[in-house]
Amino acid sequence: MNTSRDRLKLPIRIGDVFKSIGQPTVTYVRRKDARFEDTLKSAVQSSGQLCLITGPSKTGKTTLYKKVLSELDLQPLIIRCDESLSPTEFWAKALESIDFARLTELQTSGSLKVNSSAKISGKIGWPWLASIIGEISLGISGETTEGEVKARILANPSPMHIIPILKKLPLCLVVEDYHYLSDTTKRVIFQQWKSFVDEQVSVVVVSTTHHAADMINANKDLLARVCHIEVSRWPRSDLEEIVEKGFNYLQTTLRSNVKELIANESVGLPILTQQCCEQLFIDKGLGMFNGEYDVDFSREDAHRALRNLAKSRYGQLESAYSKLITGPRKRARKYDTYELILSCFAQEPIKFALKKHEIDERLASLDLPPDKHPPPASVASTLNALGRFQSRTEMEMLEWQTDEEILYILEPAFLFYLRWRGIAEIEKSKEVFRVHAPALLFKTNALRDIKFSDSVRFALAPNSAGNDFNKQIELLYEELLKEKVLSSKLLPKPDGPEKK
Repeated sequence: MNTSRDRLKLPIRIGDVFKSIGQPTVTYVRRKDARFEDTLKSAVQSSGQLCLITGPSKTGKTTLYKKVLSELDLQPLIIRCDESLSPTEFWAKALESIDFARLTELQTSGSLKVNSSAKISGKIGWPWLASIIGEISLGISGETTEGEVKARILANPSPMHIIPILKKLPLCLVVEDYHYLSDTTKRVIFQQWKSFVDEQVSVVVVSTTHHAADMINANKDLLARVCHIEVSRWPRSDLEEIVEKGFNYLQTTLRSNVKELIANESVGLPILTQQCCEQLFIDKGLGMFNGEYDVDFSREDAHRALRNLAKSRYGQLESAYSKLITGPRKRARKYDTYELILSCFAQEPIKFALKKHEIDERLASLDLPPDKHPPPASVASTLNALGRFQSRTEMEMLEWQTDEEILYILEPAFLFYLRWRGIAEIEKSKEVFRVHAPALLFKTNALRDIKFSDSVRFALAPNSAGNDFNKQIELLYEELLKEKVLSSKLLPKPDGPEKK
């Protein structure tokens, strides 16, 4: 009889189990007892419903709507927004996103599923679209080429060009990142949006949490016609379920404390959980898993995976980090306010948004000399300048909402990077410290006046019973950090004394 592992199609690519790109299958988790999926499915099927999905970046909003639309046999017709789009360009982008070639292929093969009340005659394409919009209104004659028909339609596109397609074909309009649109474009588009409600066509809109009210603010008539789903940061239990599903599929056991560590350090993002699990195998040279033997992963393995993940997948955030902590006119500033405000997001508890009073409280909790604490005026001016500074440097990491007095982090993965970047730096400094510790212990006078605790002084004593060299180094390192005397001035340069 075959074992369950024998029934697996081995070898298997770990990236296909813990999938961070594309739609996860093995490790897909239905959150809140499938409430999100059921709510969205019901809203899409309700004629004329505007389905608003909000939440921080990388919390699974795209995965959610793609899963639901797939179950409903609907293809997403996606508009990805940016601040340069005008209302005309917005609707043109939707029309140009239609893959008529693919739809024709499905039509020819007989696998194109359409609404039971919809009738499709002729070949699907731009001429077909013109026929259902109204050829006379477009000024189209029988001799007009397909390219000319397309140009006529795109010359002045509107919702009334999109709605007939959505009513007849198995498509669902999805608007991603609408918060990037200019305020003027938002107002025009959302004034036009009621057409979808009147024509009983449901639409999916995806955005960030703090822009959830933009649609209603632009068109009050949409109030009570919006189904709002807030996809918040994932709880640890759901992230642990991702880990469990993947390892159960591979019939491989993972220690519970390692599973908890991965879930805790994923800052509520399922993509980080998937990537960390994949990195565990990659670090052991097991990108392809053949199941020949059980693999044991320790907490040290998980720490290494998290550090490597921060470096390999999110290392590009270093540039944004450097720009943010430097800020404008670095030399002219007395306080490191940009860097200190950024550090507030790395403090516990981890939050994607901080109110002004929370920023003040976290800044006050920092262990800094009195002359290094930024005054209220410096904090206020820094927050107000953040938007302009980021625009000039072409990055979008933080957003300060003046009316709400809330600072939002737009890229939650930045929190993960900040934490594990710091841990990697600590590990690096520990290693340098380890190499040069003998020189510090026995050849310099820098430690002469430090008042170590009795337990540490005993542990650091030469030939102290029960303590090896590694333990001595660890205790000394931590004590020096605590006493604020460990610095680049204390550490020898790379060409200094060698390890004995």
